[in-house]
Amino acid sequence: MISRREIIFIILIPIFLGCSGQNNQKINIVFDKPPTLKKEQEFISNISSLALNKNLSKFLKDQNWVNSFLIKKHAFDPIEIFIETREPKYIWREKFYLDNDLSKFLYFGEHPNLLHLYMPIEMVDEWLKVQDQIYLAVESFSLEISSVTYTEAEGWYFQSKNNLRVNLGSELSSKVFKKLSLTLKYIFEKNLTPSIIDLRYEDGAALNYGK
Repeated sequence: MISRREIIFIILIPIFLGCSGQNNQKINIVFDKPPTLKKEQEFISNISSLALNKNLSKFLKDQNWVNSFLIKKHAFDPIEIFIETREPKYIWREKFYLDNDLSKFLYFGEHPNLLHLYMPIEMVDEWLKVQDQIYLAVESFSLEISSVTYTEAEGWYFQSKNNLRVNLGSELSSKVFKKLSLTLKYIFEKNLTPSIIDLRYEDGAALNYGK
């Protein structure tokens, strides 16, 4: 449930949305941040029927986009619903968002610029362990990673927003990170524009200039 401290924070920066309920009783919905998810919009649109059917609490408990909520009912004042939503961090397999705790909730294309992950869910933790090191290596060369993939056949690889693919291999080790930094340094110093960097070779890297 939402803690007292979080309630105070939400009330200070609320987003109020009103609608009519039974006997014209109003409902104020207070989100902790602007609602951008399709499921949030559907909830706002259907709030009247949910309140009338007295299924509101059960409905919110069943919503995986809801992190926590609090419903306050008053005899003559509007019903207040405080909702803390999950923050999308990654897009997993084009079907789900993942938040910082790797909790899943449905993806409908609302935040397409988030990092896309294509891998078994159990491999996401492996990526998170090395994500900062990879970002540090590529950001020095103004590269932005758009997606990360893991398959049994090819191992790990990522795609940048300018369509550069980097094959990392089956293990994400310090040796691979060093090789990645050195290879990127080399191609940018030489003003090279490969479409694929393959780091799976023991003694170096291969550059592919095909499409």
